[in-house]
Amino acid sequence: MTLQQSTTIQPALFPAEDPMITVNGTQDCVQCTRATVLLDREHVPYEYVDLAPEENQPKLAALRAAGCQQMPVIETPTERFSGFDLDRIKKAAVEVRASLASATPDLNSPSLAAR
Repeated sequence: MTLQQSTTIQPALFPAEDPMITVNGTQDCVQCTRATVLLDREHVPYEYVDLAPEENQPKLAALRAAGCQQMPVIETPTERFSGFDLDRIKKAAVEVRASLASATPDLNSPSLAAR
């Protein structure tokens, strides 16, 4: 038996102010756990949002209304996708690392060295 993977890819529903990844899932979701373990290994910042508690039900409803049928729902600074998609998660990690590297000032730059 093979497991077919269906991924929904859309623009970010909740635009990020920080270059960070948000993993929306539930505690009993194996794919959600796999996604967070992968992001830990990739050493990128992410936020985990447990969609089970009452206070997160509006976000769960918004994600469902937007067509997200699977967990986890992963939001990057540029897109949102549902389901565990190894390649997309790694791509998002690369994007976040690049964003963080460009946002970090170079301490050897003339503008900072002159201060």
